[in-house]
Amino acid sequence: MITCTRCGKKNEDSSPTCRQCGHKLQSGFARFNGASLSSKKNRDSLNISFENSDIYAKHGEAWIYALFLLAAVVFFTYQQVYWPLYILTPAVAILAWFRKI
Repeated sequence: MITCTRCGKKNEDSSPTCRQCGHKLQSGFARFNGASLSSKKNRDSLNISFENSDIYAKHGEAWIYALFLLAAVVFFTYQQVYWPLYILTPAVAILAWFRKI
């Protein structure tokens, strides 16, 4: 049961608004299709899912670009040939910009 913060009336857990005053109800947990996420969490306690896995993919791709540039800097500095870095650095930056990283 959820208690309305405006009028104090007890309402059902699945009710989005108070039946007496119409105020939006807020609970201590999020709702998922009318049922609480806490009951869903008990059933799926071993399943880990990332809500925004796209963000993690972008971070991984950015790290790959950064490590590629670092390896190129180390390699070309060791070879004492610096001109390829003037081409690679803006090329990787433009690639990351087009990929919206």
